[in-house]
Amino acid sequence: MSETEEFYEVDQVLRLLGNPGRFQIIQFLVLAYQYIPLAMNDFMPIFYGLPPLSVRCVGDPTRNSTDSMITESNQTKAVCSCPNGYIYEYPGKQWSIIADMNLICDKAALVNLASVIYFLGQMLSTPLFGWSADKFGRRPTLLLSNLLYTILTIGLVFSRDYTSFVLLRFFVGVARQGMNSSFFILLMEWTPPDRRGTWAALAELSYTFGVLLITLVAFLLQNWRHIQAFLAAATVLSIPIFWFAPESLTWLCLHSHSDQVLINCKTVAKFNSIVLDGPTNDRIRRFAEKAESAEATRAYSFLDCFRTPNIRRTTMLCCFSWLACYFGYLGSSYLSSEIASDVYLNLAINGLVEFIPILGAYGVASRFGNKLPLVVYFLIGGVCSVVAGAIPGRTYTELVAQNIMAVIGRMFFVGTCCVIFVFTSELFPTVIRNNGFSLCSIALRIGCVIAPLLPLMSPATGVKGSGFLLVGIVGIIAAGSSALLRETKGKPLPDTIQDAEKLGAADSMKLPDGLRLRRFAIRKSLAAPVPIPVIVTIPTPDRRRVD
Repeated sequence: MSETEEFYEVDQVLRLLGNPGRFQIIQFLVLAYQYIPLAMNDFMPIFYGLPPLSVRCVGDPTRNSTDSMITESNQTKAVCSCPNGYIYEYPGKQWSIIADMNLICDKAALVNLASVIYFLGQMLSTPLFGWSADKFGRRPTLLLSNLLYTILTIGLVFSRDYTSFVLLRFFVGVARQGMNSSFFILLMEWTPPDRRGTWAALAELSYTFGVLLITLVAFLLQNWRHIQAFLAAATVLSIPIFWFAPESLTWLCLHSHSDQVLINCKTVAKFNSIVLDGPTNDRIRRFAEKAESAEATRAYSFLDCFRTPNIRRTTMLCCFSWLACYFGYLGSSYLSSEIASDVYLNLAINGLVEFIPILGAYGVASRFGNKLPLVVYFLIGGVCSVVAGAIPGRTYTELVAQNIMAVIGRMFFVGTCCVIFVFTSELFPTVIRNNGFSLCSIALRIGCVIAPLLPLMSPATGVKGSGFLLVGIVGIIAAGSSALLRETKGKPLPDTIQDAEKLGAADSMKLPDGLRLRRFAIRKSLAAPVPIPVIVTIPTPDRRRVD
């Protein structure tokens, strides 16, 4: 754009500040780093619950409770009752909460319950942090949740009983969700639209690196407390976020902070060695003041995700896609656990294969956008899972073939994770973006809670491979529902509900193969009409868009 042309979109200001500059690169690295401790915490339950080789009563080596601990049908009072305590035998230096908290016999189920409680903490706190990030800003929510996450993670190192352990894990899940729901939105709102897809895919590499790092650390340290101490130290390294996570310009414009908009722009420009002359500062100030004067005060809630037809459809489709995304990712991980008998090798293989779809998404997002890759990833992941479930797995060859199909399916479900987050951030308008993310995150956590139960499906139903079949069916349905979402490639972020409705009404609803669906009729909302302000995009006869 010319040096005298007025700004009408935040994206134009972002390009002016560097696309990218040094500040944006460091900011990306600092914010993407948040994924590393989050991934480590997500996979810590594997090492919390490592079973011992054997368990015997203190002072009576003939009384062994290993069978009763592993096989519930063999549990008896005689075997599980050891008045003087138990002796646990682990390979090497390995040690888990089972031994520290005597989680055997009738307490064996408490090991899995701890994981469920962790995910419940994430799910139940999602609405709170979504509202907080929209009400008070992305930066305050991120800094507060990061502080809580660090304190609670350190506290887990010193937990001595099961009650304190699960309470801390619950609140770690709460704080984890606060970080997750704020730092990714902040990253996307500081990234120009032509780089959002690529940078979101690169951010996923941090999560994969976290999976590989926790595997290596667990292999070297083996004791769960020592692993937890390393995780706590890794969390402390998030301190630089204080300096490289300024509030997003989009949020500031929508909440009447025009002075802070100019301050943030000057800070970023100075760091990037970009000179903002007087006329440019004036243009930024006029843009922020126009946005401020255009705003009508209104509190947005989760109900706004359902008031209007296009956003309502988007909300429901995105929620199902998020559920299917992690249901397939975690479900495939649990079901393919037979790839390697060694827990460390198994997790390492799962982590390494994640690089393939993530690196592929680096180029795919910039070339094809988000909609088509998401549909393809869900479809191939679902088909591969169905094929894996259809293979009997009786012979060694069949078992190998089943595991190969499971790994391929999991790879493509990882690909959906690389696309779905940035795609969703571009579909929802700024005023309810965090509310939309929160609803989708709830759906995602429901998938996380259900996924660990998939290995129990075959014994319960008597149908071998039923877990894979369910993952595949859900993935295929998600491919069809994702095709109904609008494409966002090369388009600016919608700022208001009115903007999103216009984009949805104008979308041609193209399927990946070029077929067209009849547009949904836009009906009047049953809710009382509420005037929707145009906030960041300023209406003017000479308005221009820079895509």
